Amino acid sequence: MSIGWTKRREVHVRSHLARHALCVLLALCAVSACMAAFVPPVHAEGQSARMLVAVSDEWAPRIMAGPDGAAEGICPMVMRKVAEDLGLDVEFGFMPKARRQMGFRRGEINVVPCASPIWEGVLSDVAVYSEPFMMATEMVLVPAGTKGVFRSPGDFAGWRMGTIGGYVYPDGFDAAFEQGMVRREDAYTVTQNLQKLLAGRIDAMIVDDYEAAYWIHKGGWSEGDFRVAYVFADPAPISVMLHASLREFLPTVNASLARMRSNGTLRALFAEYGPQKLAAHLTR
Repeated sequence: MSIGWTKRREVHVRSHLARHALCVLLALCAVSACMAAFVPPVHAEGQSARMLVAVSDEWAPRIMAGPDGAAEGICPMVMRKVAEDLGLDVEFGFMPKARRQMGFRRGEINVVPCASPIWEGVLSDVAVYSEPFMMATEMVLVPAGTKGVFRSPGDFAGWRMGTIGGYVYPDGFDAAFEQGMVRREDAYTVTQNLQKLLAGRIDAMIVDDYEAAYWIHKGGWSEGDFRVAYVFADPAPISVMLHASLREFLPTVNASLARMRSNGTLRALFAEYGPQKLAAHLTR
């Protein structure tokens, strides 16, 4: 009896172990199959990267959202041609500068269509730049009839200066703001600053030539309502900023820009989107 019970128990245990082993084997096979089916996404540096995620804050007429939300302006037109030459798709988006910089650092954004290393110093370790394809000339705009000669930020001491939040301003203006010599008054848009300037809520504003001309005409004002009091010494070079993971594409990007420069594409875009560059440059 004792021997028979031991054998039955041994058979039962072996049967239980066999079923357990089969379950484990099936589970392992299922996991293996799932792992084989799962292919982790290839990042920008991989050969299968097929999408450029191009994000910017709006900077009309260089880059802006059209009536249907699609990106329009000089830089999207340039970027679409660059993407075509790269054989890649491009997806555009708009985001405030601070958020866009964070997304770029994480690699969620891999292109900024209009950028200058002067303004993107915090990303210097993760960004590479194309050859510049245009320039931005910053200026200080004041209401027409404002008297005075302005040769440095110190000549605006005590003034309320309209600026855009998150933007940096060379030529000694950032230092003047930090020292409290000139009072920085941030706004979200150029139009807000133009309205504040004409309403007397700020004394002057910093803006670049293309966007000043664009928004003055868009807002129904006249260039004669304003005076250019000061022009920054060094125009900012505007380039395509790529995430460092796309460094290998830089020669092709530069070649594409060179073709657009030589075949007249860039010149045509500048004429289409920037025909009213402020003549006041010459009448400071």
